[in-house]
This record gives sequence, structure tokens and C-alpha cells, in this order.
Amino acid sequence: MNCYEPARIDKIVVNLVSRSLEEYVNSTDKECFVRLSVISIGICLAFSCPSYAELAYDMGVMNAHSYQSGINIEEYWQSEKLDGIRAIWTGKTLLTRKGNPINAPDWFTEALPNFALEGELWAGRGNFHLVQQTVLDKVPSDSAWEKIDYMLFDMPQSAGDYQKRYYNILHWLEHNSAPHLRYVEHKPIASEEELFRHLDNVSSDNGEGIMLRKVTSRYQAGRSNDMLKLKKHEDTEALVIGYKLGEGKYRGLMGSLRVRLESGAEFNIGSGFTDEQRRNPPQIGSTITFRYNGWTQNGIPKFARYLRERKLF
Repeated sequence: MNCYEPARIDKIVVNLVSRSLEEYVNSTDKECFVRLSVISIGICLAFSCPSYAELAYDMGVMNAHSYQSGINIEEYWQSEKLDGIRAIWTGKTLLTRKGNPINAPDWFTEALPNFALEGELWAGRGNFHLVQQTVLDKVPSDSAWEKIDYMLFDMPQSAGDYQKRYYNILHWLEHNSAPHLRYVEHKPIASEEELFRHLDNVSSDNGEGIMLRKVTSRYQAGRSNDMLKLKKHEDTEALVIGYKLGEGKYRGLMGSLRVRLESGAEFNIGSGFTDEQRRNPPQIGSTITFRYNGWTQNGIPKFARYLRERKLF
């Protein structure tokens, strides 16, 4: 079946509706127009590209709160927080958490099922830049994608609590093996002491942190305590709104970025940049990710340092 561009689809709609009007004028059947209009719309949808429907996929995903002491730790399972790009398989298309299509090679997605999966596109610890560059390419590179694994951790549309959804993933992978399809291992937590010991081990190996998932929780879009994150440091995003020129050894370069948080708070970030990044800083209007350690009483992040520019995932 042919796949028509939106402009061509509009033309088809006009032609079909015009034909319906003609039939209505020439007919004494007052229900004729309604019937033909429904047929026209049905034909139009039949000729439209599946991708347009997939782009409208409701990407309501679970998001994590930061870990706070005092929770019942035995209600959660822990896993390593992977520094990759979150990806949702809709059953037909691979999308980012914001609903943008990911141009993966056919061989990467051909083993995926006709139901939804959620995971992380990951190339190993410390290799976020490789994943970012690969996912942003409009024309997929086989050699680049061969370095990436799809690390599964949830089945968004599967019934049951997280324990059931997790074991469903393991069961599916047992019968559908592919080198790049893996799962994120989850384990029970005996105590908070054990949790922080695991965090120390992951951080010392250049890992990003720990994720905690409540085993009795059902999949529910939005941010809640059903999913928590724990890291040695925190990171968040800010909008670049200006620059401050450098002084001394940074004369002629960018000295710091002026950024704005979602809360409206504005401040400067002047550390964490390479010389090349100071020569070619993120553009005004772009979004960056930065690390910090706590907040001031005025709502400004403490010890903010630049991590990377955040692309539109």
C-alpha cells in the first residue's frame, strides 16, 4: 500500500468529500451524505502513513523522585542507573521519552515484539556521548549502533505490579534472544546500609547511581515515590540565556553561562567546561545538564558545574 505525504492526504480528503457532496445533491436519501463522509474518512486513514499515528503515541512515562531516608527500603528493588538514553518501543516504533522517533537500523528493532517495552539505550559506563551522537543521526550507522545495547527494565502496558512486569521481561528474553537485547538486573535491598554500599561500588566504577522501584507498584505515568533515584551528586537541566566573558587565562573565551531553571531562578555556571567548550559554548536558547550538591536558601544550586548540552530526546 502506498504511503502518502500529509499534503497529498489533504487533497484526497477534499476530493472524497467533494464527491460525497455531489452524491448528496443528486440523491434523495438524506443519510447518503453521512454514510459517504464516513467512508471518505475511512479511506483517507487507510492511505495514511502508520508513522503519523505512532507520533501521536501517548508517551506518559514514569519518572523518579530523589531518594530520601525514611522509606521502607524492603518495598523496593535496586538496579544501576544507566547513563544512556531512555527509549520506549511502542510495538512498532522506537521513541524517546518525549515521543521523538529514533532512527535505529532495521536489524536493531526486528527482534522486538508487537507490545510496548521500556529501557535504556546504553553503550557502557562513561559512554553517554556515543549514545547521544548515534541516536541523533538521522541516517543510522550500523557500526555505531553495534556498540549500543537496549537494556530493558519495564513493560509499560503489561498488567500487574513491577515484580510481575520484571519477570515478564526475563521470560520474553529467554525466548527472544539477540546480542543487543538485555535486561537491567534488579535485586532486593536488605537495608539502607547495603543500598549505600552498592552506591559506593557503582560510583567507584564510573557508574551514574542507583534506581529503586517499588515492587508492588503498577505502571503509572508521572513522578511518584514508586520510582526513586540515588546518586552521589544531583543533576538537573537549565536554559542558557546568556554569557559572561572570561578573564585572565579565559580572556576572549566564554567565562560562564547565564542560565535559568524551570523555577525561574537565574545564576551563572563557570566550571566544568573544556577549553573547546569555552570557545564554542552552547547556544542561547539551548538546554544544558549540570551537576550540583544541594541548594541555597534562595533556591540556587550549590557548586554547579557543567556536564553537557542536552539534546532534544
